[in-house]
Amino acid sequence: MPSEDLLPVPEGGTAQPIDESMKALLRSHPGALFRLARHPIDPARVRMEDTAINIPEMRADQVYIVSGSDGNDVGAIYIEYQLQPRLDRLATWFTKAGTLHQQLGLPVALVVVYLEQGDRVTFPDHYSVEVAGFSTRYEFTALRLWEHADRIRSGELWELAPLLVLCENNPNEVTLREEVAIITRSTPDASEQAELFAIALRVAGRKFARGLVEAIFREELPMAQGATIIDDWIAEGEARGEARGRMVGREEEARRLLREALRLRFGAVPETLDARIEAADVDACEALFRKAVLATTLDEVIH
Repeated sequence: MPSEDLLPVPEGGTAQPIDESMKALLRSHPGALFRLARHPIDPARVRMEDTAINIPEMRADQVYIVSGSDGNDVGAIYIEYQLQPRLDRLATWFTKAGTLHQQLGLPVALVVVYLEQGDRVTFPDHYSVEVAGFSTRYEFTALRLWEHADRIRSGELWELAPLLVLCENNPNEVTLREEVAIITRSTPDASEQAELFAIALRVAGRKFARGLVEAIFREELPMAQGATIIDDWIAEGEARGEARGRMVGREEEARRLLREALRLRFGAVPETLDARIEAADVDACEALFRKAVLATTLDEVIH
């Protein structure tokens, strides 16, 4: 299920691909997250935990169990990530962390990753309330991804290269090509590259037109298609292609019927009107068709 903390979605985007991408990225590369926070933990000491709390609607984005040098569990790191800060989620995180603590029987530390800066300036690192002079404050680690863009570009956090487009308010083609270069030079492992390219494609699809993304990742696309996370992206493209094909068919039929109606009523269709029809969508063709049926002269249709 998609993370509730990524909703509502900013205009022009969809939360689910980002949610899926973050889960896949942090599942495979937990060490990158700890290095991002400048608290490196040996991945060998970390294992994923089921994120479902006993209350079904309360699901953490990611939970890692950390063991000590003796192999015994010492605590849990609970991860949440947001495209935009939502103050109404602060109390929810507080509740989840407490519930996880009780459920796991281990101390739980919360880390929140803010993925996009946008035009916002406040990114909370604590939850606090005050009632009749009594106060409660719960602090947590807040990571602002864009503040670490240079570390991603340098290769220090190469595993996070697919997220580079989220670090910029106005990313462009150069940003995507940077991602490709970072991934390519940072790991020779083909399967690792395939997964990171697949995640990069999914994340970039939220920012860029599909055709542009496919063009930039043209050489990497066959490799990325071997990763599970790309299946939905491919399916989405096929569905859009089918829908686009149906729409093109409807438009062509609407233009044909309009031209036929005009020929029957007024004879040859002038080139200027024909060009107008060729550029018209279904609604515009239907509007002209109604005018053609009711008009007494071709001039009434044109104007």
